[in-house]
Amino acid sequence: MNRRGAPITRYTHRIASALRRAAEEDQSHMTLTRLVDVLGARAHRVLLLVVSLFNMIPGPPGYGGTIAFTTCAIAVAMLMDRPIRFPGIIGRRKLPLDLMIKASDKIVQVAAILARFSRPRLRWLTAAAANTPYGMLVIAVSLVMALPVPFINAIPNVGLCIIAFSMLNRDGVGVIVGLVATAIGLVIAAAILFGAFHLGTAALGMVRQA
Repeated sequence: MNRRGAPITRYTHRIASALRRAAEEDQSHMTLTRLVDVLGARAHRVLLLVVSLFNMIPGPPGYGGTIAFTTCAIAVAMLMDRPIRFPGIIGRRKLPLDLMIKASDKIVQVAAILARFSRPRLRWLTAAAANTPYGMLVIAVSLVMALPVPFINAIPNVGLCIIAFSMLNRDGVGVIVGLVATAIGLVIAAAILFGAFHLGTAALGMVRQA
């Protein structure tokens, strides 16, 4: 397949173009509700890709939790086959538009690289019927990533990004790779949580003995 004709290439160019059109309206920030309006209230898979990539961008306190709950809300809407509607506290959250445009340009570059290796195959793993298990996985992972524990969301989020890219490019092999990366990330997250719990319990025991 010609790389320029790959589904993921078309989707990422669409994302970048939509954000640049929004910037032409002299906006400095964009709310998450506005982002949905720009990309489409039923573009569940596209928006899951966008927010998972935004989760890789460092942000202010609470940013990671907001993106995690946003991801969860999109997945719930996809499961219910309904347009995406955010609660006010999430929908009103603003993101800097210039940063989003820079991120979208990176997405286009990464998509061009991935298109060299990724192609439509094992399409049954990316068909509409896959939305249910896909949505359930995203909800589970996003709830883990919402926990206020440093570094807990890094690897699972990489897995979600790979899955999101692969779903849009109809690449079932990529979906499998993303599932493996997500599983590894969840195991590491569980180990971090276990370690934090163990250290907390030990510290509490020492305080009681003092």
